[in-house]
Amino acid sequence: MVTKVLLATPSHEVRDHLGHIFAESDGFELAAAVSDGAGVLTALDRQPDIEIVVVDEAADDGRGHAVARSVGLAAPLTGIVMVVDSHGPAELSQAMAAAMEVGARSVISRTAGLEEVLTRLEAVASWSQVARASIAAERNGGRSGQVVAIAGAKGGVGTSVLSLLLARAGRPTDTVLVDLDLGAGDLAAYTGVRTRRSIVDLASVEGEVTGRMLRETTYEVPGGLRLLPAPAEGERAEAMTPAATRSIVSALRFESGLAVVDVGAHLDEPRATALEFADRVLLVTTPDLPALRAARRSLAQWERLAIRRPATVELVLNRRTPRDEVTAALVERIVERPVAFTVPDGGTAFAGAVNTATLLEAATPVHTAVAKVGVAALRDDPAGGGAAADGPTEVEALVTGTGRRQGRAGAGRRGRARPGADREAGQATVELPVVVLVALMTILLCVQAVGWASGLLAARAAAQEGARTVGVLGYYDAYGQPRDDVVDQVRDDVRERLPGAFRAAVGDSDIDVSSDAVSVRVTVSTILPGVDLSASSSAAVFREG
Repeated sequence: MVTKVLLATPSHEVRDHLGHIFAESDGFELAAAVSDGAGVLTALDRQPDIEIVVVDEAADDGRGHAVARSVGLAAPLTGIVMVVDSHGPAELSQAMAAAMEVGARSVISRTAGLEEVLTRLEAVASWSQVARASIAAERNGGRSGQVVAIAGAKGGVGTSVLSLLLARAGRPTDTVLVDLDLGAGDLAAYTGVRTRRSIVDLASVEGEVTGRMLRETTYEVPGGLRLLPAPAEGERAEAMTPAATRSIVSALRFESGLAVVDVGAHLDEPRATALEFADRVLLVTTPDLPALRAARRSLAQWERLAIRRPATVELVLNRRTPRDEVTAALVERIVERPVAFTVPDGGTAFAGAVNTATLLEAATPVHTAVAKVGVAALRDDPAGGGAAADGPTEVEALVTGTGRRQGRAGAGRRGRARPGADREAGQATVELPVVVLVALMTILLCVQAVGWASGLLAARAAAQEGARTVGVLGYYDAYGQPRDDVVDQVRDDVRERLPGAFRAAVGDSDIDVSSDAVSVRVTVSTILPGVDLSASSSAAVFREG
């Protein structure tokens, strides 16, 4: 087995000397050589299988020990060896003591020979392998230690809500929800928690974040989660540094089973650090063109700044409805990334849960969908032990619990899922009975409305005919009494004027005759059994002469 080594030195002599030694060794390989601390952290992120970092104490203008300390915080399981300028046993002993204070496992002099260098590196490599095997065994026993960062393509796409629900879906693991949207974080409001401490309180102890500090800074929220909130005062965000963020992410990885970090939609140095060192990154967008263009810009920006390669980012399509004109296939063409997961729109019930801070207790289709995504997505091995197979996405992923899997940052995606045709077909199958029922009810109501309108027109025409009869014959006799023969004649004329479908059902009580008006009521046939429907109309009497 070949052990990969990363060398950090500004000296060409040291680089050439150690390069020749590694070239002659069968057990060690020089994976990369950088000149400063920033290059070390970038190389470790891109090549997580590096087991040893050799740091020259002259790196970063003589701040090599600070570089070694930052490596130890970012990658605690990586063995660190210091290159020192020592010429005797006493000086080497002093250099060893100083190196151990910053987390190094051994030291070598600049002029050390092949045998001495390889002996010291073999001892450090053995320690690193044992430490990694121990952590892997612990993870296989049920502790994932995964850090998932969730970013928004732009504001308002639902990043914070999805972070909360994905953390909820990560149970029963020991889950911490982190609000790194420092200037406008609102996870505390969503969970209904009143906070006094925040993530910014850990910035002052950036190199010494422990499990106890995390427990004292986080808050228990309903559902068995712990929340590390953003500061209530947005201006305090300036106190957070990239080094503090890196230290917090490292502590979260080893003090929790799952850490879900909401980084918001804007980019600054602390959030860029979280995106860079997270095990997985989800980018949330919605099916509208402004959000999709913003998602594409974000991926391009992360790649330009060497924060995250697009191939290691999973795209989440939020608030999807069957009425959307933007399909999943169009989303993939615009963003140039496959859609890993789709979350449906929540509607009024979900909006009510958001407004009442009861998201963790509510049960909506969004909760169901995100829970299934969480089971499939958030319980993978963060060490990248398994490759993701080609498989279904979106609705099929939500229903079956399968989804695209991704390992640690830098491992990338291994497979591209099919376009969204299967998802659209599944939605059509589910919605077809509802569409047919709605269409049938609409047709029946239209038929009933036509029948009622026909009855109304027939009653109006018959009433006008009866009114003309009263106007011609007169309603009162010479003594001022109603004429029964005229009333009978009016009723006969009304019935004769009605169509055959209404005539048989009209009785004397349905025809009201007076000296001023004639009213007619007809019974309309109804489609609904047990429901009586009628149409009535009146016509005023016009007396001739």
